[in-house]
Amino acid sequence: MRTRRKIPAEQVVLEEKLEELRRSREELEASRNKYALLYDFAPVGYFTLDGDGGIRSVNLTGARMLGVDRADLVGQGFEPFVAEEDGVIFADFIRTVFAGQQKETCRLRLETIEPQPLYVRIEALVTESGKECLAVLLDITEKKRADQALLESEYNLAKAQSMTQVGSWSFDPASGEVQASAELLRILRLRPEETTQEAFGRMVHPEDRETVMEHLRLGIEHGKVYEIEHRLQFNDGTMRWVSSIVEPSVNSAGKVVKLYGTTQDITQRKQAEVDLRNKTNELQTIFDSIGDGITVYGHDGLIQHHNLVSPQIFPGETLPGKSCRDIFHPESPSQPQDCPVERALRGERVDTSLASAPEGQKTRYLDITATPIKDALGEKNRALVFFRDVSEKRLQEMHLIQTEKMSSIGVLATGVAHEINNPLTSVAGCAEALQRRFRDDPALQKDVRLDVFPHYLEVIIRESYRCKGIIDHLLSFGRKSDGTAAKVDINRVLLEILELLKYQSGYQDIEVVTHLKPHLPRVLGDPSGLRQVFMNLLVNAHQATEGRGQVEVTTEQVGDAMASVVIRDTGCGMSQDILDRIWEPFFTTKEVGQGVGLGLALTYNIVKRLGGEIRMESRVGEGSLFTVLLPICRG
Repeated sequence: MRTRRKIPAEQVVLEEKLEELRRSREELEASRNKYALLYDFAPVGYFTLDGDGGIRSVNLTGARMLGVDRADLVGQGFEPFVAEEDGVIFADFIRTVFAGQQKETCRLRLETIEPQPLYVRIEALVTESGKECLAVLLDITEKKRADQALLESEYNLAKAQSMTQVGSWSFDPASGEVQASAELLRILRLRPEETTQEAFGRMVHPEDRETVMEHLRLGIEHGKVYEIEHRLQFNDGTMRWVSSIVEPSVNSAGKVVKLYGTTQDITQRKQAEVDLRNKTNELQTIFDSIGDGITVYGHDGLIQHHNLVSPQIFPGETLPGKSCRDIFHPESPSQPQDCPVERALRGERVDTSLASAPEGQKTRYLDITATPIKDALGEKNRALVFFRDVSEKRLQEMHLIQTEKMSSIGVLATGVAHEINNPLTSVAGCAEALQRRFRDDPALQKDVRLDVFPHYLEVIIRESYRCKGIIDHLLSFGRKSDGTAAKVDINRVLLEILELLKYQSGYQDIEVVTHLKPHLPRVLGDPSGLRQVFMNLLVNAHQATEGRGQVEVTTEQVGDAMASVVIRDTGCGMSQDILDRIWEPFFTTKEVGQGVGLGLALTYNIVKRLGGEIRMESRVGEGSLFTVLLPICRG
């Protein structure tokens, strides 16, 4: 009975042990399967390599990385999968792994069936037996590409900064740390070890340092982007201009944690700006110094620029933004085909004339030249318009025409005077012969029918000789000068001219008072020229005296060398602005056709040519006084 009880108890223990062993096997199998699964599907490749680099085992991830079935890989060498340029690196790596007991690492490029190369990092450790090593392959292709892209980006950035002369930098306000690109260090002429806040500050020009530091402080305190231009000054005394753009980086609390900036060398630009301003000032000065009005019209027919003269010609019409119609076609809002600006905008060169009559002013005559200004692309033209005031020239032309007419009339009058002089001589001679017969024949004197004949004959003779005297004066005055100097009796010349003037209409109302010094020494001069001088002065004096007035002529000797002729009138006188221009050729205050403006100019030139002087005094409403001084002839 004891034996029966004991056997079942031992059997139960044995069965329990067997069950425990079965469960352990199941757990071990499950664990083995679990780790095998983790081994095969790990995100890295596991390889077991021998000392020659042969593959003894590999997980599925490693097989997929090489693109070969796992069964086909076992027994092969790993080296055929290594890129040719990295073969030596792999061989040295395997030798190093088996020679030591530490984990070794290397990076290789592998050649697989994929067209793109595979970059891996291998970490390997030899086993305790020393016959094989365990290697882990990590795919770093994406990281390699990212590193290459980063290197390329950094290279391109450095090249771009070098080409554009732009350096980049960052500044940590808390630590004062400064980081700068190589281009910025080149701009600042600093070495890498000199990348400090103090070194950067020393490079700023002393006159700009306060402004630069103030902008930096405001950027740190307020976190605003700012831009500043300032100068750098180097130890050798040279100076450069830079432009900096600074952008703060702000944390969630609104505090500036870093400043990022770019600094560009703008010295050439600054110099170009200075040169451009100098050139612009030079061209503007040339532009303004031209005596003609110059206006530039844009392609839309509106004024863009003008010189200083244009507003003098057209005060309101040449302001920037004004249209060409304000000058050339104010009555038409559109641009007609004959508008010089419109034609120039179409590419034509235009020469035309314009008569302008501003309200309350005299008519002005302008020559217009419009020239197209082609742009670089040849698409839209502008127009350069010259305004030349030719009013004085036109008046001169009219005066010259009038002078030519007067000259022709003078020639004609001289010819007529010659023709009249001969018949007058005959008339006077016949009258004198009849007068002698009356004196010689007493019978004729007793004939009552001829009582009035002696009186008539006396009148005929007297008037004939008076006419002959006037004609002789005309011929003497109209005689051309041969330029020969002679002794001239000034009193006689003045009396001849006054004799001619008293027969002019309107001159009878003017009282002529003469104070001619007897026995006045003669002067050395051109008789014809002096006649013209005193004729001009006396005619002006008579014309300035309207209605009843007085003209006073005085001659006297001044010292031992000069004789003077003073002509005073009680006419209207002249203002100072007229006195300033009285000797200018073609300047006249008379209406067109009444005077050519040459008389006083010629008078001045003749007197100066004879070595004399001419002076003038005048007041408005009080009359004028001309004084002519001529050198006395000696010997």
